[in-house]
Amino acid sequence: MIEQPVLPSVFRMLARGLIRRCARCGSGHLYSSWFRLVTRCPRCGYLFDREEGFFLGAFVINFGVTEVCLGVVLAVLIGLEASGGVSLLPIYAAAAAVVVIVPIINYPFSKTTWAAIDMIMHREQVFADYPGPAGRIT
Repeated sequence: MIEQPVLPSVFRMLARGLIRRCARCGSGHLYSSWFRLVTRCPRCGYLFDREEGFFLGAFVINFGVTEVCLGVVLAVLIGLEASGGVSLLPIYAAAAAVVVIVPIINYPFSKTTWAAIDMIMHREQVFADYPGPAGRIT
């Protein structure tokens, strides 16, 4: 019988996901390149992409972060327009840069964050089909 590992706290799992680490064991080196997530965690064997469409939640996270950043740029635009006429070209350029650069920068972080959220939502089942080494994981 394989012993079910004890998962870290919800806060720790989210924090690990936000810094591109495995939410289960805290291991790094999850990316072979900026855009290519490894299939399994090199330390605990957690399978990241278990089914087609699994990372749709990562897309939503990435989209949300991009929209928040774009909202900040647009709030600056509104503030500048309210205080007096200002050239809109720099604001448009900043908005265009945000919608191109932020998703690229946030891409790997959104995937590991989504993996952490999924692990939190499925605390009881997440390791049933993909057992890693037995024992306590902190």
